[in-house]
Amino acid sequence: MTSSRSPIARVHFARNQRTRGDWDAFASHRQHVTRMIASTASPSHRRLCLLGVGNGNDVDLEVLANHFDEICLVDLDEASLRQCVDGLSVTAANRTKMRGRVDLSCVLSQLDSLHGNVAVPGQTLDDLVSMARDLPPKIDLGRWDVVVSTCLLSQLIDSVFIAVGPTHPRSTELALAVRDGHLAQLEAVVCEGGKTLLITDFVSSDTLPQLRDVASDSLQSLVHQAVANRNFFTGLNPAVLLQQMRKGQVSVKAYPAWRWVLGPRCFAVCAVETASGGLITG
Repeated sequence: MTSSRSPIARVHFARNQRTRGDWDAFASHRQHVTRMIASTASPSHRRLCLLGVGNGNDVDLEVLANHFDEICLVDLDEASLRQCVDGLSVTAANRTKMRGRVDLSCVLSQLDSLHGNVAVPGQTLDDLVSMARDLPPKIDLGRWDVVVSTCLLSQLIDSVFIAVGPTHPRSTELALAVRDGHLAQLEAVVCEGGKTLLITDFVSSDTLPQLRDVASDSLQSLVHQAVANRNFFTGLNPAVLLQQMRKGQVSVKAYPAWRWVLGPRCFAVCAVETASGGLITG
């Protein structure tokens, strides 16, 4: 099934369409994300791969093009990628390439086959859990000095709940398999001595209404308490993400959470950086 015919993909495409004109609304979040990505650049880290970049509202490609010689944008939504590069300067455009129609979950067609099914055979789910964690990844993105997942993981996990529903007895198991597969994918795409950066929203004002109005100097305390109370998106406990990404890595760094206001909702966002060839500075 092509992505344009995928019922789950259409949900994500519609979300991209709704935020297509929200560049200004993303300003604070984008500045935070762009500054963090730019800090990973160095003379030996000049090639950047951005996974799940969508419309590009999360990142300022003009700024990143000043730090990286080559930037690869990867997303399922090809139309949004085109929107992302429209209007770039000649220099930034020459340094940027697109890889559209890429299923970064690697199981989209299988999830689509479950969509709307009331009863899913156990063996089918067993196979899907195994497939979601399968390595090496089924897509070849090459190897890059810096690989960044830009608020993509929550969307990949949401595809599971779109497919089977949040109350399915094995939905969490499948969501965790998709998460683990994505973390492994970051490791598979980064080159030896390279860096990965996972950026993800992990709780929203839907379940943490204080998030919108809490003072900046109290934000860390608020989100730490929320996590302690198990108030986070399924599979996106920041402490567990840090533990998972520490496996096999020389150096791992967790960044303080920040707030991302998106229309009527507010999200807390975390980031974990890994370096396979030395200590992380900064």
